[in-house]
Amino acid sequence: MYWASGSIHSPETGSCEMLMELAYRLATEETPFIQAIRKNVIVLITPALEVDGRDRMVDTYNYRKANPDKAAPPLVYWGHYVAHDNNRDGLGMALALSRNQMKTFIEYHPTILHDLHESVPFLYTSTGTGPYNAWLDPIVIDEWNLLAYHEIEEMTKRGVPGVWTHGFYDGWAPNYMFYVANGHNAIGRFYETFGNGVADTMDRTVPGQSQRDWFRPNPPLPRVKWSLRNNVNMQESAILLAMNFVSNNKDRFLKNFYLKSKRSVAKATNEGPAAWVIPADQTRVVEAADMVNLLRLMGVEVHRADKDFSAKDQKFPAGSYVVRMDQPYSRMADMLLDTQYYNVNDPRPYDDTGWTLGALRNVKTVRVNDKGVLQAPMTLLTKDASVAGNIGGVSSPTTYLINH
Repeated sequence: MYWASGSIHSPETGSCEMLMELAYRLATEETPFIQAIRKNVIVLITPALEVDGRDRMVDTYNYRKANPDKAAPPLVYWGHYVAHDNNRDGLGMALALSRNQMKTFIEYHPTILHDLHESVPFLYTSTGTGPYNAWLDPIVIDEWNLLAYHEIEEMTKRGVPGVWTHGFYDGWAPNYMFYVANGHNAIGRFYETFGNGVADTMDRTVPGQSQRDWFRPNPPLPRVKWSLRNNVNMQESAILLAMNFVSNNKDRFLKNFYLKSKRSVAKATNEGPAAWVIPADQTRVVEAADMVNLLRLMGVEVHRADKDFSAKDQKFPAGSYVVRMDQPYSRMADMLLDTQYYNVNDPRPYDDTGWTLGALRNVKTVRVNDKGVLQAPMTLLTKDASVAGNIGGVSSPTTYLINH
């Protein structure tokens, strides 16, 4: 299954238009190229992930066209008090669009999630410069490169300049929306294409950082007349090449999906740790339960200890949460709970360098390497964790004052 997701960033308007046309072509075109996709790939399409921002972007564009002599109202927010950082919610899952994306992935398990963006000329296809996220299965990084270089080669064969990879972001932080896939044994990837933001044709000057380099041997033209149609063509051509490649190698990608999942289950015994424990005897028990529920939202299995248990010299009380590493999404859990180290000698990061959930929430988490922890009696949570509270100090209160 190949999931194409568009316009999480509302001023990046081309993907919505492209995905509508893509759906039509996939449904009606009878060329062998398209038939191969239709036969071998289930295509899932989300034309506009940030639907409110899309409506607002269309409204402001139409206002400018109808009132050329007036200043258009700025598009301050795209969604509910959020703008560009809606693509930095891959860890917190605070937004409805993030939770919808996660729930859809958990339900359908797509092999590839392709997030469509616009910024640089003419088409950047994601691989990253490194340092790469240390908790990912290395297979997925190989798959990023496999797909990207196929697109670059095929677009270059067809005479298209300015298709490149590598020199854009690093591949370290998991806070982006496409980590819904990367953290769950699938492939998360993205494009950046040259977008005008509006439906007008413009003379554009290509930025200086787009010159020829080892990762950009076929650079974009220095000046170009560019329209929404050019942007649509660039995205649609490349993603069709990717889908066709996946259709012709479907068994390979499915086998890798299976293998990454199998390796994740084996992580407890082959790589470690064996588990993460969130002790019950800590001060911030409500915050601990909330963190557990966030992990569960991401598909991570969480158990609760049935009675006191020990792991080597560590003792934990009954009721402690146990996140076992012998589960399909162990890498995502380990990624979120472990402590990150970004080497001072590494290049300047594209985004966050650390994100440890326990530290962010002031919740105690314990990394347990002793495989004996997996034998402790515990029960899988089947609903969200909750903490029973009580109110004391006054026998018959008439009013409650809550500090919020």
